[in-house]
Amino acid sequence: MAILPNLSPPTTVLYIKHMVCSRGIRMVRQELEGLGLEVLEVRLGAATVVGAPQELDWPCIRTTLERAGFILLETLSQTLLYRVEAAVQWRLRQPECPGHRDFAEAVAQDVGLPYPRLSADFAHLSASHTLADYILIQRLAYAQELLASSELRIGRITRQLGYRSLAHFSGQFRRFAYCAPSTYRQQLREAKTAAAGPPATPNDASEQEEDAKPGA
Repeated sequence: MAILPNLSPPTTVLYIKHMVCSRGIRMVRQELEGLGLEVLEVRLGAATVVGAPQELDWPCIRTTLERAGFILLETLSQTLLYRVEAAVQWRLRQPECPGHRDFAEAVAQDVGLPYPRLSADFAHLSASHTLADYILIQRLAYAQELLASSELRIGRITRQLGYRSLAHFSGQFRRFAYCAPSTYRQQLREAKTAAAGPPATPNDASEQEEDAKPGA
């Protein structure tokens, strides 16, 4: 029985920064197709096109994407670090993200590498953090964002970020932000109130109206 050769055309994945929504996905597809490329798939942070890497006009692709407000990532460190960043941010924003160890495994699966390999590569490319440290920092930074921009209860935020207990979350948050989650939220509210200034009294409003009258 004859073995048929693999006739599938070669493909290349382009990793693209600032593509953060469905509109960005549509724009990237249009820009790449405008260059005559056959686009097989576009998802957040990446586009797959037909053609081997050596066949692509990289300067033209780079310039076209930059004009549209995107950045083409071309080095190994750029692509891997951005893929990790995109995977972490996507996982954090799911309704229920996994716990710390399961989260790291899920990110490795999203990136397409075994966790030990991804962890080693990330440590080699990142100047300051291990993969586990990076995930923890991003998790706590997102906790700050939720405390600042939502009315979610702290217990709900704890569960949403994959922590099994409020004590564990609070302990890590204290080491990260130097205060408890409740204190952090209260400080933000007080700062916002102070920035807004005291509310105008009825007398103040009357005086402002008098000042605004012609000839006053």
